[in-house]
Amino acid sequence: MRLRHLFTVLMLPLFIAGTAMAQGVSPESAQKYTEGQDLFKKRHFQEALVAFEEAVKLDTKNAQAYRAQGKALEKLRNLDNAEEAYKMATSIKPDYIEAYFELGALQYKRKSFKDAQGSFQKVIQLNPSFSEGKAQEYLENAYLKQGGAFFKQRNYPKAAAQYESATQLNPGNSTAFYNLGLAQQRARKYSAAQDAFETAIDLDDTYGKAHRALGDLFKTTGKNSKAILAYEKAIRADETDNRARRNLAIVYQKINQNSKAIAVLQKATEIDPKDPRVRADLGKAQSDAKQYKSALASYQKAIAIKSDPEYHYRAAVAYSELKQFKSGITSANKAVGSSKWKVPANVILGDCYRELGDKETAIEHYKKGTADRIYKKYCEDQIDRILNPMGGGEEAGTEGQ
Repeated sequence: MRLRHLFTVLMLPLFIAGTAMAQGVSPESAQKYTEGQDLFKKRHFQEALVAFEEAVKLDTKNAQAYRAQGKALEKLRNLDNAEEAYKMATSIKPDYIEAYFELGALQYKRKSFKDAQGSFQKVIQLNPSFSEGKAQEYLENAYLKQGGAFFKQRNYPKAAAQYESATQLNPGNSTAFYNLGLAQQRARKYSAAQDAFETAIDLDDTYGKAHRALGDLFKTTGKNSKAILAYEKAIRADETDNRARRNLAIVYQKINQNSKAIAVLQKATEIDPKDPRVRADLGKAQSDAKQYKSALASYQKAIAIKSDPEYHYRAAVAYSELKQFKSGITSANKAVGSSKWKVPANVILGDCYRELGDKETAIEHYKKGTADRIYKKYCEDQIDRILNPMGGGEEAGTEGQ
């Protein structure tokens, strides 16, 4: 799309010969309109506006004068009244294609995309090739913009409908199909989303985001092998796409191929050494592979970039596995202030204090851990073991998330 040019590509012939304008208009009104033309050409917009207003007073059917008012009001940045002037011109002259186009352009500029759609649809209805088809370009982009607005509002069905309209207007727009796929996926219409992503890729096989989005869809629907292939294509299309690498690693972890996940994430750290999320993901993969020393190093690098409660919690888990319980306590205490990581951090604190022999403090943290059903049984078992050391109890893992 050539959006940056769309507002300047069309300089419509506002100043038409006076005799043509005067056709069907009173001579007095036509004269005032001509005076307004001359003033507009000299960039005396306020004076021109006065002349156009007088022309309308002399003949309320002077559609050209209303259109000229709109142009002058736009120059004076009175956009509300400019829009009304264009509407008056089209109401007087229902086939006034130039006024419909300028009305649509103003509505588009004001981000009134639904209104702009109606105006450009009217232009196309009157003459599809008007101004070399610029109305179709505007209309296509109005669909995309309105679709984006609905998407931000999380109204995914309406967003999909707008993107669908854009694809019908221009079946060769890969971006429109990509956006349609995203909206359909969020609306849980996975088959339709897959069709849209695959169409985007058919139109542009180097469209890395579309390959990645297709991979995300396959990951969501449990089609791991297809997800891996899609992510690999995304990375080939864009070597810097670490989102594809991170998601590819997640799939590898799901199918217990931690070594491949680690390799993918190590490459991601080379691509962007300053992304803490990549470092943390690498740490998680290493921890899942029981490479706790390496995992701890990865978490420490993530924390050095950004102090995040999740990274502190996961570092605490690694410290605990390495039996560095005091360091685990220090790290876990930096996570307890987070609503998301508060409970698992308290579980790790319970483990560390238990191992250090501080049973009372361990119980205190385990009690906090029972607030989440994921950890409830484990924490209750640990409390029972501390209070009844001769009793049984089945130990469960503490990493949880």
